[in-house]
Amino acid sequence: SSIILESMPKGHSQQVASLAIAGAAVAVAAGAGYAVWHFRRSLVARRGSTGGIRVRILYGSSTGTSERFARIVASDVAASVTASGGSGTAPEVVVEDLSHFLFDELLVAPKRSSPVKEVVLVLLSTHTDGLPPPQCAHFSSLLEDHVHDFRVNRDALGHVNFAVVGFGSTEYEPLGHFCTAAANVDAWMRALSAKPLLPLARICDTEDLEKQFQLWSMSLLRILQQGSSGAEPAVPGLRGLEPANDPPEDSDEGESDDSSTTVGSGDAQNRATAGGSDVEELAESCAGQVHVKEPALKQEREMVTAKHRAQLTKEGYKIVGSHSAVKLCRWTKHQLRGRGGCYKHSFYGIASFQCMEATPSLACANKCVFCWRHHKNPVGTSWKWRMDDPNMIVAEGIEQHRKMIRECKGIPGVKKDRYEAAMTVKHCALSLVGEPIMYPRINELLSDLHRRKISTFLVTNAQFPEAIDSLIPITQLYVSVDAGTPEALKAVDRPLFADFWERYLASLRALRQKRQRTVYRLTLVKGHNMADAADYARLVALGEPDFIEIKSVTFCGESKASSLKIDNTPWHDEIKTFSESMLAAEGLAADYELACEHQHSCIVLIAHKRYKIEDRWHTWIDYDRFHELVSSGQEFTAMDYAAPTPDWAIYGSDEAGFDPKETRVFHNRTIRRAQAGQLSEKQLQMYPHNPAHSGSTVAAA
Repeated sequence: SSIILESMPKGHSQQVASLAIAGAAVAVAAGAGYAVWHFRRSLVARRGSTGGIRVRILYGSSTGTSERFARIVASDVAASVTASGGSGTAPEVVVEDLSHFLFDELLVAPKRSSPVKEVVLVLLSTHTDGLPPPQCAHFSSLLEDHVHDFRVNRDALGHVNFAVVGFGSTEYEPLGHFCTAAANVDAWMRALSAKPLLPLARICDTEDLEKQFQLWSMSLLRILQQGSSGAEPAVPGLRGLEPANDPPEDSDEGESDDSSTTVGSGDAQNRATAGGSDVEELAESCAGQVHVKEPALKQEREMVTAKHRAQLTKEGYKIVGSHSAVKLCRWTKHQLRGRGGCYKHSFYGIASFQCMEATPSLACANKCVFCWRHHKNPVGTSWKWRMDDPNMIVAEGIEQHRKMIRECKGIPGVKKDRYEAAMTVKHCALSLVGEPIMYPRINELLSDLHRRKISTFLVTNAQFPEAIDSLIPITQLYVSVDAGTPEALKAVDRPLFADFWERYLASLRALRQKRQRTVYRLTLVKGHNMADAADYARLVALGEPDFIEIKSVTFCGESKASSLKIDNTPWHDEIKTFSESMLAAEGLAADYELACEHQHSCIVLIAHKRYKIEDRWHTWIDYDRFHELVSSGQEFTAMDYAAPTPDWAIYGSDEAGFDPKETRVFHNRTIRRAQAGQLSEKQLQMYPHNPAHSGSTVAAA
């Protein structure tokens, strides 16, 4: 070749040399790829050559539930099957995350000479609309593609013994989304001739997960023990383990004629489902699917399971009775130390250190993407739990709140007078977690709070319009307005109700009938519900609220239960810009105006112009007057207990809503970063002055 190259013109010889090098590189890459492929296949064959059981446990998890149970069953299988005797060969148990599982590994069958028994367990959580968790959606897509691909053998998974467990909530059953992702996987594996060891199990997160899973796990272990020892299965109606069968000698592995490989044709579908239904219907009609339940359940079960209670308690919640809770707000602790109050102090004049944050219902009808409780609470569309007495809830809630206040006594900087005053609860924010209006005896609870001279701020998620209609007068009623279109609302709130949009609009209309103070609360999430301010403006006419709060989502750190990042949190100036855009749409500026802001909380208040009396805003509340009006039993309106708003709380003020009687304290790390010039211009705009020039270096709480 060197002689030929020398005889060529210089330019041609260089081109030929380049092509030769490129060809060699391609050949090397192809050879390397084949070597890796061949090594993996031979490794799989060698691993199975000793006989016994190989158990692959695949999980797809959103909040860690599937992963946790995958590791539990892995440990149980390894211990139980080994201890069962038989050949004495310990099973090979592998736990893998579906988010980076190589799908092709599922298709590799052991050689005929290998008596290995392939077992695949799939544990799959449910995401929005019955879909699998986004990070492992590719697995479901590939599995479905193989079912419908005419080039794939209909017995492509004939070597696999399998079982599927789905984790979800029966609350989604009316929508057809109860463990649907798991049901699809079960159906598609059957369609590819995988052999079911157990019926599809659906585990509900509103019941005790451990007890449900244990029932399924015990059945599985019995089958695996029998398979390991070669005994016949003792579980009625279930097959034992079957070793893999090699394809017939005259067939090509992975290929066959068009006439016999179309999965979904009559022949293949009958074999997979023992019926004539389509593959799309298989997930809903497959025989033997079970919702795993405890043998005997009480008719009136408690809302909070042991798992819920443990998770919420760990996060600082004080559980009251069987379905209520209180928690100490960070602003309560801040104002106890004279370090500022919450936005409700700036907008409405509450004393943050005398405010109790509570809920009479930990359950909710939504699973919002921005929920700062990360979905550790139950879900439901109606009340179906044991119901506690409202007076007990109030009394016990106040006592638990006082205990938390007492724990603050030793915190440096707590003001003695405020500490003593904090023992008397003056305000109750029914917005802790869940849906408070869902509690059937909510009016009795509100009446007890009013009897104790405690004002009431109640937030509802706009899914129970009939409960809003029947609600007694309260200090201030909020409706969460999380989106301006049905598509955005479904994506952001992830509601359980099929008619969620109709309920949403009906809730806004119900607000218009209320004579006391009403509020639209908008929680903005960048990339989710900030597309068009005009969409929100169009909704204002339905409820005609007194106030519109527009706030940034609170970022509570990364979690498996939430896909939100810090980048999804709008800056305060972005909230202001959005508020101004909303006012400019749909003629809203004719009746509403920017009234207040609280820069510290990234929130702006738009108020109806009737609260601007003689050119002064009256967004604050005369709480004593409110209690007098409630006690009188006479009808009254929101304007009857309005009070003047201080200048420092007004939109555009130098204080930006921070009470000048309080002391703004920066974290030490903030001061150090500012002094080192590590804060961006955007970050510096979030502070009333540059933290680098702060005289205090005391760390904030």
